[in-house]
Amino acid sequence: TGNAVSQPSSTPVVVNGTLGKSVTFPLEFPTGGKPEDITSIIVLHSGRSIAFINPREAGRAHVTDPKWKTRLNFIYPDSVQLHNLTMADAGPYSTQMSTENSTWLSSYILRIFRQLKNIQVTNHTQWSENGTCEIQLACWAENSDNDSFKWQAPGMSPLNGPNLTASWDPRNSSEQNYTCNAENPISNLSFSVSAQRLCEESVRNVEYASVSIGNTVYAQVSHPKRETEIPTPVKNNDSVTIYSTINNSKESKPISSRPTALDNVV
Repeated sequence: TGNAVSQPSSTPVVVNGTLGKSVTFPLEFPTGGKPEDITSIIVLHSGRSIAFINPREAGRAHVTDPKWKTRLNFIYPDSVQLHNLTMADAGPYSTQMSTENSTWLSSYILRIFRQLKNIQVTNHTQWSENGTCEIQLACWAENSDNDSFKWQAPGMSPLNGPNLTASWDPRNSSEQNYTCNAENPISNLSFSVSAQRLCEESVRNVEYASVSIGNTVYAQVSHPKRETEIPTPVKNNDSVTIYSTINNSKESKPISSRPTALDNVV
């Protein structure tokens, strides 16, 4: 007759790993069990044996699959380590620990994540007719698969997602900072922007065409090389200055507004 096999009733232990780093599988001993009672440990990936460990041989791991060779080892008395993680290493694992008269199974789910890097915030600002500054913010991070974004600001409930629309009124608003948080199970980044600074930069970046009542406008016109029917010939590359008075009402209108990008390299 074979050894009795017991398995924990709990769900598999979720283990999160970082691409290129190491991960540890903690061994679960049966109630009352002692490390010195273990005669063998078998490590399985997706139900297939990948290593055999004899704790009584200084814990040396006999790797049965070349894919795992030099990457898997036993840390006496209670853990198995896997090094140089690849995305292909993700999936179900289990350890089968045996004593003289019983076998104990422990299950794991390994998830591999990339380290988040280089969080960025892009913005587009525009001044409305009522004098408020309208701001559109978008957050992004390198290696941002399986991560979540969240926007936070004082007095504002956290907003999930990479995009945020806000407004700033210079007449009755104090300086307002918005912070984007990007995170996954193994890393997190944050980046803050000032609504006041974005709006002030928007004003500096906008070209204005201003015309005042009774002002004289001086326009210098350069003629390229072409024929002309003007009675007094104008030589190539000469200039003519035109004086004109415009009596339109005063107005100041933005010509263009452009989005800008803010980067933070971590």
